[in-house]
Amino acid sequence: MYKDKGCGQISLDNIDQVINVAGWVDSWRDHGSLLFLDLRDSTGTVQVVFDKSVNTDNHEIASSIRNEWVIQIKGIVKKRIEGAENPNIPTGFIEVNANELVILNPSKTPPFEVNNKNIDETTRLRYRYIDLRSDKMQNNLKLRHEIILEICNYLNDKSFIQIETPILIKSTPEGARDYIVPSRVRPGEYYALPQSPQQMKQMLMASGFERYFQIAKCFRDEDLRADRQPEHTQLDFEMSFVHQEDVLTNCEELYAHLANKFQGKKIETPFTRIKYEDAINLYGTDKPDTRFDLIIKKLDEELSGTEFNVFNNALNDNGTIRGFSIPKNEIMTRKFYDKLNDFVRSSGGAGIIPISIEKALDEIDFEDIKSPISKFLKVEDVKKIFNVFNSDFNDVILICAGKKNIVLDCLGQVRTKLAKDFELIDDEKFNFLFVTDFPLFEKDLDSGEWTAMHHVFSSPNSETSKFLDNDPGKVIGNLFDLVCNGVELGSGSIRIHDKKTQEKVFSIIGYNNDQIQERFGPLLESFDYGAPPHGGMGLGIDRLVATFLKENSIRDVISFPKTQSASDLLWGAPSNIDEEQKKDLKIKNIEEEEGKN
Repeated sequence: MYKDKGCGQISLDNIDQVINVAGWVDSWRDHGSLLFLDLRDSTGTVQVVFDKSVNTDNHEIASSIRNEWVIQIKGIVKKRIEGAENPNIPTGFIEVNANELVILNPSKTPPFEVNNKNIDETTRLRYRYIDLRSDKMQNNLKLRHEIILEICNYLNDKSFIQIETPILIKSTPEGARDYIVPSRVRPGEYYALPQSPQQMKQMLMASGFERYFQIAKCFRDEDLRADRQPEHTQLDFEMSFVHQEDVLTNCEELYAHLANKFQGKKIETPFTRIKYEDAINLYGTDKPDTRFDLIIKKLDEELSGTEFNVFNNALNDNGTIRGFSIPKNEIMTRKFYDKLNDFVRSSGGAGIIPISIEKALDEIDFEDIKSPISKFLKVEDVKKIFNVFNSDFNDVILICAGKKNIVLDCLGQVRTKLAKDFELIDDEKFNFLFVTDFPLFEKDLDSGEWTAMHHVFSSPNSETSKFLDNDPGKVIGNLFDLVCNGVELGSGSIRIHDKKTQEKVFSIIGYNNDQIQERFGPLLESFDYGAPPHGGMGLGIDRLVATFLKENSIRDVISFPKTQSASDLLWGAPSNIDEEQKKDLKIKNIEEEEGKN
């Protein structure tokens, strides 16, 4: 071994011991006859001292060393002199007086300092091997490892069995596009990379493995954003002979345990359950952040009698008027509202209307109403609105009108934006909740056809399954999402386990018998041989770690992530392949062929 201890593991207990350490030069300071290096490895840093009066040759060699050189030191541990201690680091009371120095590998001048926090992400990803040396990325990936290890140990103690499922599978699109892999040995045929282990884990339930889990790689060719990657890691678990509450209990107990262990937060269970329809109506989203209030409320009745055409037109067109109350803030100027309206319009809304008052509610007259539409409002209208929210002169009511889905979506986005802008969010809170009772189907806005809201394997609940034949839009699924602080951490359902119901769901979303058999034949066949009732969840590891670390992007908790254009800036992927590989795979680029014609 090149070292006896990690740089960050040396302490006062090692005083006067001769040790070997190795790592990267984090920084250096030349004080003439004394030269100081901070040596860094995965455990931390330690100060190394080269004294010219003790060893001239070592001092001369050390003076040529620069940041990120990899070196080995043999020296004696000494206590730092009084006044030179650094209580901010674990090794701040000791130093290593170097006796021997070996340069293991010099380094070019790095494109940026390892712990510089102001480097743009493109540069960080291009030189990811340097970026990963930073304290932040070292800590992030270590926590990720610890969380995954704890999950595995926890589920093992709960009698779950870890089973790996294949990466090369048949293409059965589950909403997003599949990543396709051509077969060399079977020209013209293709594998797909799994979007999830969904069918395989259900088949494991049919195979008699009653409690399964794995840390699964999943691949989805979809539009990307800060919390999406073309490949992601998820905790996948499935349970047989369970109802919905059994699955939710297993999930919430695990996540409460993780929050307690890694965040020191005692999370109460059971988590809050909120129905999908209530989440949309109250928060404008199916992944609500409940660390702050700003509850959306309906104002159709209170504002139905005004002379303001925007409100009247919305109501006459089967639309709605909604709003929420927010404490007044000094930044709420005309310019602020102009920018807020731009934000609403960029989100698809028509605009947002503020209403405030200058006196206590029971004392106001017309002159005390402050709003761009005040001339259309009566004092009685304003009192009704403020009473809905139990608000007063310290509050502002923000209102949107139009089609219900657009209004709620816009208010949901405004609600979140203003909570951040006005610092209404307690960043130390972890508000876990389950959103339940999703519709099983939703209409595709372009085609008008039914699609599965989550996926095609989720079961209808017993109360609404009767609508499968004649009104699929009324069918509620045994579906649920885990949400924390406005982030969807995962989703799950009680699965369909009988062939007849599964075939019915397939037919509703437009699959014919041949397509059903081609895509899902083996799973349906397994149902013929005694599949148990079962359910489970897929929970994003990347999002969980990012939530615990309060990172805005999951790219900061992944070792080698892709950009938002699905590019790997370090490895240069995706890339073309050479002609010999194309020949082996019997494939050609369409663009190349078109160029020849």
